[in-house]
Amino acid sequence: MSTRLLSPTAIGTALAVVGALFIGYIGVSYLLAPQSMAPNFGLPSWPKGEGSGFLAVKGVRDVVSGLVILAVLVTGNRRILGWVMLAVALTPIGDMFIVLLSGGEPAIALGVHGATAAAVILSAGLLLGGSRTRSPQPLT
Repeated sequence: MSTRLLSPTAIGTALAVVGALFIGYIGVSYLLAPQSMAPNFGLPSWPKGEGSGFLAVKGVRDVVSGLVILAVLVTGNRRILGWVMLAVALTPIGDMFIVLLSGGEPAIALGVHGATAAAVILSAGLLLGGSRTRSPQPLT
């Protein structure tokens, strides 16, 4: 097996692809079946009735997060992808704190949102650490 396939950048890229597809799936699931997805977020209660539109907001947010990762991925610039992944990690970190500060389930806060943040940060670290820096090109 080629060492290139096991390079930090290749592993970081693979994690980014899996993460993008997974969060996109979660987002679509929130759009198609919000009431069945909401309990998995970890909050003690979730919007129902007229307030259930907030679940669609989460769905759209997650779909867009996945699309942003995929859009940067297709540019081939793994360093920028690393920075995007680092920025995207703020979403599951925020979700983790929202669940914890709202009296939600700590196991879900840490096991779902915290673990997601850790995986995204790992991907960012592998991408940033494994990417070579290039000299900036002058704007013309």
